[in-house]
Amino acid sequence: MKNSARAALLAASLVGPFTSCARAGELTEQVRALNALQGSMAQGATGARAAISAQIERIEQVVGALDGDAWKDRSNTAAAAIFLFCGGPARSVRKIVDAHLVPEAETQLLDGALAYAEGRFEEATKLLTALDARAYTDTLAAHLALIQGGLSISSDKAKARELFDLARLLMPSSLVEEAALRRELSIVDAVQDPNKFLVLGRRYGAQYAKSPFSRNYWDEMRAATLRAAVGGNSSRFAEFRAMLKGAPAALRFETHMGVARYAILNGRVALATTETQYAGPLADSAAARARVEFYRAALAGLTGDFETAASEFQKIDPGTLSSADLEVRNIVTAAIARLQGGSDGASSAAATAPEPEQTRPESTVERSARQALTDADALLQRATRR
Repeated sequence: MKNSARAALLAASLVGPFTSCARAGELTEQVRALNALQGSMAQGATGARAAISAQIERIEQVVGALDGDAWKDRSNTAAAAIFLFCGGPARSVRKIVDAHLVPEAETQLLDGALAYAEGRFEEATKLLTALDARAYTDTLAAHLALIQGGLSISSDKAKARELFDLARLLMPSSLVEEAALRRELSIVDAVQDPNKFLVLGRRYGAQYAKSPFSRNYWDEMRAATLRAAVGGNSSRFAEFRAMLKGAPAALRFETHMGVARYAILNGRVALATTETQYAGPLADSAAARARVEFYRAALAGLTGDFETAASEFQKIDPGTLSSADLEVRNIVTAAIARLQGGSDGASSAAATAPEPEQTRPESTVERSARQALTDADALLQRATRR
């Protein structure tokens, strides 16, 4: 990644200052440099964003300096379209199109690119999705396929996936690939097609974990990991959990705690214990550490250490717990009471639960958990065995 970042910044510096007369091939060269800068940004290069802004201004100047005959060259219309697909402002290219300087054979591409850049997505869809991306050079084809995929998500997810695959294969190690991976991950069902999801996720994590747009990726991975935990396939869940190693600590903490909560409510004590252990070192605030201790107390109760659970629960101010953790507290307290056979310790812990929480209607999660805990003796044996 460091080498690619250096190469991108060097490419931008080699372009040199703008002159009033654009030379042949300069627009293509400048747009190529923009792509390199955006690729380095996607891989986490510092300073790339500032260089991108300057590069966009330079390209606008080049577009304005090209004479009418220059637009007969297909490479210039292709570069102009790529510039718009890269997020370049439409104003400079709009003047060229309005002046009818673009050959008729290229008008649909540039009209579509302008419609997309100007936010006229319905028109852009009609113009751009009718084009065959494979008919163009690789860089333009990659950008076009990425845009086509985004425009197709709502109407044809399978087609969108094909286009995202094409985009990332034509332009690896670039912002195009980064965006194609993110968008495809958002429409691949991690439960129905886990292998595809993991392939895409591993590629993204290896190349773009430091992308400024990676938050969406990590959110997708967190949601997929939680779904994998629910699925019950331990080896598959381990694969998803491993994908989170490069995620921000706060997101990993919330993921481990979310899985632990699910596991407690469904009688999966071993899984809850493991996830709470993973979460412990990631707790970076007093509230987070208190939450870990609360879950450890809950697990102590479910594994037969009723006194520890009751003692720790007594120390907890229910007002500091989220509604989800209050749910865990009340269900675990009820489970401990059943496991303990209604002894004073658990009854005392149960008595501290807030009155509104005792009388509110039972939630779906509670009903599921209570079903899992119906046979108290069986739960105790399972918890102890694990």
